[in-house]
Amino acid sequence: MVVTVEALFTIVQDLFILPREMVAPIVEGFLEEFKVGLRTPSKGLATMIPSFVTRMPTGNETGTFMSLDLGGTNLRIAAVQLLGDGHVKVSEVKHAITPELRVGTGVAFFDWIADAVQELVLEKARHLFKPDQVSGKETLYLGVCWSFPVDQTAVNHGTILRMGKGIALSDTEGRDLTDMFHEAFDRKGLNVKVNAILNDTVGALVAHAYASPRTRVGFIFATGCNAAYPEKVENIVKLDASVRGQYPAGTEMLLNTEIDIFGNESYLPLNRYDLMLDASHNQPKFQLFEKMMSGAYLGELTRLVALDFIEAGLLFHGDIPKGFEQPWSFPTKYMSALERDATEERHKSLETMMSTYEFDTNPTLEDVSLMTRICRIVSTRSAILCAAAIVALIEQQDLINMSENDIIIGMNGSTYEYYPFMEERVHRALRTWYGYEVSDRIRLEVTHEGGSVGGALIAMLCT
Repeated sequence: MVVTVEALFTIVQDLFILPREMVAPIVEGFLEEFKVGLRTPSKGLATMIPSFVTRMPTGNETGTFMSLDLGGTNLRIAAVQLLGDGHVKVSEVKHAITPELRVGTGVAFFDWIADAVQELVLEKARHLFKPDQVSGKETLYLGVCWSFPVDQTAVNHGTILRMGKGIALSDTEGRDLTDMFHEAFDRKGLNVKVNAILNDTVGALVAHAYASPRTRVGFIFATGCNAAYPEKVENIVKLDASVRGQYPAGTEMLLNTEIDIFGNESYLPLNRYDLMLDASHNQPKFQLFEKMMSGAYLGELTRLVALDFIEAGLLFHGDIPKGFEQPWSFPTKYMSALERDATEERHKSLETMMSTYEFDTNPTLEDVSLMTRICRIVSTRSAILCAAAIVALIEQQDLINMSENDIIIGMNGSTYEYYPFMEERVHRALRTWYGYEVSDRIRLEVTHEGGSVGGALIAMLCT
């Protein structure tokens, strides 16, 4: 049976493009997961993780504070001068984690961090600090974004768990993270105090609130996804009653939702391409929602769809280019290049494909056009799913009815910021859900430097 291009596109669109009635179960499922996470202790693989941060910036704060952002590859330490009126000045040092440090002692690792802090204070950002801060007479405050498992027990305390990401330090597991920092700072003669441990999503929320104090959600939409929002402490029943009782009624605490691990087969509209991708992943059945919509996975979904077009003889003359048959061989950045909707960019995309894969017959601009249509379908669903998560976060806080003010969402991440038309598609999906009147109140605003600025702001808020 001969299948036409348009017939196959109709089939693929039906699998990917989600009408409102298919989005509703996702929103309802997320709202239920919020409830479960609020009552389930934050041990191991957890959601709705309390940050113990109960203040938000007004935008008028001033002073210089530090932030530390440690990921699986790099260490970034920043001095952030808060200038008031939502403005900041940032200076940072960045160092790669060497192979030796990755498998060394905890003492050596934290001494390396302390050396970087000293470099920032005494050299790189000296001009942003007061003389007494440089000399050590005045304490410097540090917010730490620690992208590894920590059992957090207070805003500035938490037990280090097994780190992962290729880092295996001796004598650290089970230790208090802040204690290890302070011991290293003491060894180096630094008057620096860690007064906040934070997640990068909480940092993004606080960073955007400095410029837009009414911000109610921080959303990261990049290689992965996550979100943070303020929740009333009395609703966080996972916290002991004695802990909840320490806060006045109505106090809100910022929560790291870990929305990336939300979602299951009971309510996510998984199609056969999603199931194929999941089956080829080294963690099947895990992070199903994120696998449907984040930057790490869009390229692979596109490749799987394209293989069906090739098999039908509708793309690349029916021949699979050498290299294209390999799972995960088509990165999302290629999709982005294809969707930049300009003839010049299409030619560049054609050249990129020809240099990446081996073709029996050179691809044509028609091939590029078909690939672009596939990319558009896959990325549009991504925007719809992002919007579904935002709707759930809005509904959880009852923001539509809370006031008539604009609803401000701080958005951060490469997929949202740099993927062509992603912002417009998320807005369109919100309009489909809420209609024009309400959706026009939802302001998706890009926030930059969430880890550095947010970490410094939280350090300031917790002094």
